[in-house]
Amino acid sequence: MSNDTRRNVGSVYRIDSGRWCARIQNGVRADGTPRRKSKVFDTKAEAESWIAQQAYELGIRGDLFAGVTLAKLWPIYVKARAESLTKKTMATYRWNVERIWLPSIGDMDVTMLTPATVQRILDTLTHENAKHAKTALSAVLSWAVREDIIKSNPIRGHTFEYPAKVTQESDYDDDPFAAIEGTRDVWTATDVLRCFELIRGLPLESAWLMCVGAGLRVEEALAIRRMDVRRVEVGGRMVTQIAVHAARTDLDQRKATKTKQSVRIVGMVEPMGERLFEIAQGHERQDLLCPISASRQNKAWRNCFLPPTVSKHAKKVGNYRGKLQELPYIPLSKMRNTHVTMMAEAGVSDSLNALYHGHTESVERRHYLSPDMTEATARVSDKLKLVL
Repeated sequence: MSNDTRRNVGSVYRIDSGRWCARIQNGVRADGTPRRKSKVFDTKAEAESWIAQQAYELGIRGDLFAGVTLAKLWPIYVKARAESLTKKTMATYRWNVERIWLPSIGDMDVTMLTPATVQRILDTLTHENAKHAKTALSAVLSWAVREDIIKSNPIRGHTFEYPAKVTQESDYDDDPFAAIEGTRDVWTATDVLRCFELIRGLPLESAWLMCVGAGLRVEEALAIRRMDVRRVEVGGRMVTQIAVHAARTDLDQRKATKTKQSVRIVGMVEPMGERLFEIAQGHERQDLLCPISASRQNKAWRNCFLPPTVSKHAKKVGNYRGKLQELPYIPLSKMRNTHVTMMAEAGVSDSLNALYHGHTESVERRHYLSPDMTEATARVSDKLKLVL
């Protein structure tokens, strides 16, 4: 922060104890004299960051933020966005900013940040970490633009390269399923129909049916209640439809869907649709169809592919290990990819497929397309019947 900025808006100075005092003007008294607010901090950086936060809350912009660093910007962002972002999203941003960006570029003027600098840091991360890190940084910078703290996001619009997904043989010794996640993405129609038989009665059956039969995200499938499912006749066919308008995560429990475009009504592929409706009939209107929590679903799914074990606790907790072990393992989240693939193989266009799955990138098409979801799901259902 420049000396001129401190004279006009606030000041930071060292006191006798060796700590730092931050003082900012906070209005005017009745007699016309300035009212000031102050606070003492251990470090100069903390004091200057506090002044920036106070100035933001007072609506002061412009010169105060000249030369603003990510270290000063981040606390303001957290306070301003804590209520509007989901807990899961904020936790992800916090991990990436505080673990990756603050140690590396925290003291740099963000307006001087270049794509090349960001790329060098991304190159040191894993594939997935790099993607999340870039998203978190860009979110903070874009917010700062909207708040008139900086004029532009210096990395917006740049295409970054992410490190390749790399697995070593030793990775499979500890957790083979996690290592395989990046190399096997979809099931064949034969795999899908085999699972349809094997998964019957398991706690995650309804979630799997919705992910593979309707392309729902796992967090969306976990939030579906009895009242969100109906079976109607459309064009001479009975179709199970799902009203997707909420999601359930381990941090947020029940929350809004990922994007506005994610709120949608989708028809289910058969025989998944008929089976889901059958399951729904055994629940009350407000009941969740899947009893597994968001925090447990990943482990519960993996256990279905592990070799079965005999345990004295099996009857008490429910032993589902090995129920799907004859199938190739892919994460439950990848069943959405399987649904996309089946739709494409049945002749559904890419644009219609994107709309079906609530993808943000297709928002501009919403006003120009009237997708016939029933016909799309019918074509996939017919394709599956040929495999039976």
